[in-house]
Amino acid sequence: MLEVGAGTGSITDALLSLGLPANRLFVIERDPSLVAHLHKRFPNIRVRCGDAEHAGAILCEEGISQVQTLISSLPIRNLNGDDRIAIVEGMMKALAADGQLIQFTYTANCPFPTERLGLHAERVGRVWMNIPPAVVWKFTRTATLLGTLRCFPRSERRA
Repeated sequence: MLEVGAGTGSITDALLSLGLPANRLFVIERDPSLVAHLHKRFPNIRVRCGDAEHAGAILCEEGISQVQTLISSLPIRNLNGDDRIAIVEGMMKALAADGQLIQFTYTANCPFPTERLGLHAERVGRVWMNIPPAVVWKFTRTATLLGTLRCFPRSERRA
């Protein structure tokens, strides 16, 4: 499982509390100070400083070819359209062909242009205790986009 935009680790903590083994969770966080906080709070979790747009490449560098589930708490609706598309495409490269992207957002509308990205969207819940309440979306690839990204170890990559 990959979590992007972990912030201070509230979702990370919930995943571990639900029984996800620490060695099955990888975290990418953009803010170096939050990365330091996450390292201290969760010493058994692999945390990397980086951008979700490069999630697939970051995982490859760590020897992970793909993940089944990616959880994002990125403030995706605050980004301009081109940046939003680039980040979603980058996150999808990290997923197995039949993987799922779980996105927390703060608007009722779907945060991604699903048809353009070849994604199926499903609103799967709300987090009423959050202020403002969060909406939880699940995204999967449509049948026409079920190919996978092949990850090559660094020694096998072409320049």
